[in-house]
Amino acid sequence: MNLKHYLVASAILGAGAVAGGSANTAPCPNISGITTCRVVITAGPGGSFVTTVPNPNPYDGSDDNLVGIINNSGSTITSLSFIGSGNGGGLFAFDGDGLQAFNAAAGGAPDGTGYGGKVSSTANFDPAGANDFFTNIHTTSVFDDSGTVVFGANGIPNGGSAYFSLESSPSINITPVTPTPEPASLALLGAGLAGLGLARRRRKLA
Repeated sequence: MNLKHYLVASAILGAGAVAGGSANTAPCPNISGITTCRVVITAGPGGSFVTTVPNPNPYDGSDDNLVGIINNSGSTITSLSFIGSGNGGGLFAFDGDGLQAFNAAAGGAPDGTGYGGKVSSTANFDPAGANDFFTNIHTTSVFDDSGTVVFGANGIPNGGSAYFSLESSPSINITPVTPTPEPASLALLGAGLAGLGLARRRRKLA
């Protein structure tokens, strides 16, 4: 499919894309004889993302592709959202030939699409890891859709990875995102905002 895709989230910081692959990590398992991810998205510090394309071949021989995420951001990534459009259908136009159709043990519940994979605490895939799954799938037309990949109950830890499959691979022109803050980070943010409000109130009273 001649598609253009974007990776999106609430905070956009910059962009980065590099062609090539890494021989030192294997975030994706063997699916239908394909031993590497087609697309690997590596999260770095400060919300940066670098995308590589180590394998040009869809695992189904047509258009379905393995996507790997490596988390080197310094914090947990709980989910990532994608928007897809193109001439052959969107990223989430699942038609029954997800990675689990070729390797049933490579994913499972709570994913019900057959396209979900697993989360690992290292940069290499873990057959016993938590299952990732999809949510918030919205189709605006037959060629345009959006959705979110949720990385298990606890997310991808720093230094960890995950994989899943999509109906086509995202473009290597990926817009970086800020990983979802952990609860502790949210608590600190709330405390900071509360302190700012108190300071403004005192200044007004003075």
